[in-house]
This record gives sequence, C-alpha cells and structure tokens, in this order.
Amino acid sequence: MQPASVTEKHRSVLINFFYYALILGAAYLFLRFAFWPLFPFMLAFFVAMMLQKPVNFITKKTPLKRGLVSLICVLLILAIVISLVTLIGTTVFTRVRDFVTDLMSNFESLPNFIRQAEKWLLGLTEKLPASVQTALQNNIEKLADNLLVSFSDTEQQLTQNADGAGFDFSVLKTPLTGVISTASKVPNILVAFIVGVIACCFMTVDYKRITNFIMRQLAPARRTALLRTKTLTLSTLGKMAKAYGLIMLITFCELMLGLGLLKLVGIYKGGYLPLIAAIIAIVDILPILGSGTILIPWAVISLFTGRVALGIGLFVVYIIISVLRQFIEPRLVAGQLGLPPIATLLGMYFGLKLFSIIGMFIVPITINILKVLNDEGILHLWKRKGSAEPAPQLELRSFKIKSKRKKEETKHEQNH
Repeated sequence: MQPASVTEKHRSVLINFFYYALILGAAYLFLRFAFWPLFPFMLAFFVAMMLQKPVNFITKKTPLKRGLVSLICVLLILAIVISLVTLIGTTVFTRVRDFVTDLMSNFESLPNFIRQAEKWLLGLTEKLPASVQTALQNNIEKLADNLLVSFSDTEQQLTQNADGAGFDFSVLKTPLTGVISTASKVPNILVAFIVGVIACCFMTVDYKRITNFIMRQLAPARRTALLRTKTLTLSTLGKMAKAYGLIMLITFCELMLGLGLLKLVGIYKGGYLPLIAAIIAIVDILPILGSGTILIPWAVISLFTGRVALGIGLFVVYIIISVLRQFIEPRLVAGQLGLPPIATLLGMYFGLKLFSIIGMFIVPITINILKVLNDEGILHLWKRKGSAEPAPQLELRSFKIKSKRKKEETKHEQNH
C-alpha cells in the first residue's frame, strides 16, 4: 500500500470519527436540554399530521372553513383523551387504594416469613464444616432477630400513632416532599399543555404550509429521503405499538386465566385479579424486567409463609407465560424491528444514566428506528448485512485451491 493511500485512509477514519461524534453530541444535547421544551410542539405536530385526513374530508364535504374544522377536531380529541384519562385514573386509583389496604392487612404474616426463611437457610448449612456452619448460623440468626425487632418497632409505632391523639408527621416527610416537588411543577405542566393545544390548532390549519416550507429548503434527493424516513418511522412505531400491545393483552389474559384457576380451586383466596394481571402485564412488557419481577418474589414469599400450593401455582403460571412469550414475541414483532439483546441493554443503561427513567424507553426506540433506516439504505451508519465485499472469500478459495494443488504435486512426487 502506498504512503499516500495510507494517509488518505487515516484521514477518512478521522473525518468519520468526528462526524459521528458530532452527531452523537448533537443528539445528546437535544435529548438533554431541548427535548422537553420542544415536546409540546412535537406532539402537536404529530397530532396535526394524524388529523389531516379527517380535516380534509370534512372540509371537502361541508361548507365549514378549515380553521373551524381543525379547532373542532382538536377539541374533540382533547375531550376524549381527558375523559378516558379521568375515568381510567379514577378506577385505577380506587382499585390500587383498596389493594394496598388489603395488602397491609396481611402484614402480620411477615414474621412467619422471616422465621421460615431462617429455618430454610439454617438447613442449607447443615452439611458444611463445623466452624463455617457455626459462623453462618450465628449470622443468619442475628439477621433474623434484627429484622423481627425492626418489624416489631415499626408495628408498635404505627399502633401508637393510630391509637394516640396525635400523629407523627415525620412518617410523611418523604412523601410530602415528593408531593410538594410535583405540585411546584404543575404550573409549568399546565402552561406546556395550553401551549401544546394552541400549537396543535395552528399546525392542523397550516399543516400544508409548514410542510411545503420545509420541503422547499431541501434538495430533491433530500425530500425523497425525508418522506421515506417519515413513512418508515411511523410504520416502525405503529408495528411496535401494535405488537407489544397484543403481547400485553395476551399476557393479561394468561394471568387472568391462571390466577382465576388458582382462585377457582381454592388455592388463591385474594381478589383484585384484573388489577394484579394488568400491573404484571405492564411490568412484563418493560425491557429486562418481565413478569418474574413480581411473580417470583410472590411465589417465594408464599412458599416461606406456608402457602406451598399457591407458591407452586405461581411458579407454574410464570413458566407458562415465559414459554409462550418466547414463541409469541418473535412472530408478532417483525424481524426488522428486533435488536440484539445487548444493544437493547446498552440503550437502556445509557438512557437511564443520561436521561433518567424516560431515557430507558426513548434510547432503545431511537436505536430501533435508526436500525430500520440503516437497513433501508436511508442512513449509512454501519454496513448492512450482505453489503460486505466477497474478496476475503475469494482469497480463501484461492488459498484452498493452491493448497490442494500443492498436496497433489507432493503426492505425485512421492509416487515417482
């Protein structure tokens, strides 16, 4: 290789490195500082885009002006969303309150659970050497006694506060701090909501003017790429929402059926089946967590508190859900939408570290969209499958042919 070509290759590598570093830096700054201030306008533009077909249809079929039709459609969507959120929120809040109250009423089973866990752990140390066994048993017993003392003190304090004339408000210090912090953000949320609604009305009316202005600023090739990006992004998000929504529904039905059978045969004696199934289905759809985050601890606690049948039943329900999930998810989620598990894990981790909880969802979804755009050839972030040059394979074949010829020549010389 000539020195000039080596220099050009190094220069190309450096240029590409700084180019992608600049893109990542801009994306980081946008998500870190500009995403939430611009979120009302991005959401308003998305809603305006979705409302174009009904607004155009009503405008053509009626003598109403486009501005009035846009205002009516936006207000109608707003009324439907607020009604659904209010109805669902009220129902969920009532169910969760009753569920927590019922859960706290069973709080007295915790000492039994601690003693059962202590007995089980002590049984595991029986086959160990005497010195190790004694040390471990002392630590296990000390830990169990400390947990029971802490539980007794907490229970006694709650009883005194409930029976006494006064109330220890220090218990509410942390929750009140969170409530005050949330309440201080309400004006900002209200302002963003009002601005978003107004922006949605304006963007719905002037959608064509806005999109035409954006298109005029781009070259013809860029316009085509932008339109394809829009189509693929909406298609990807729609497929993901549809697939994972269906997975959530299937998981919810499986949980309702499994817990319902346990309740029917008398193993599970509690209530709130729809609420429990909904919570587990939501947790199951979250990356990495899964339904085992709730079902496995629930089953373990049931085993240690003497409800062996319930523990085994919950383990069976979890295994069935996990097995069916492995068969269902690859078929519902299209192959072009799937990411390797390590890419999803990295996206979630860095999203959590850089952008808190919301980053756990935004970063993996963004990576998924970038993968689809790269696979379609709109972006060229990495080499696509099948785009590698076949030169190494040809060299390997050439090497194999030479090796074969050399062996034949050696064999021929030996024969002679």
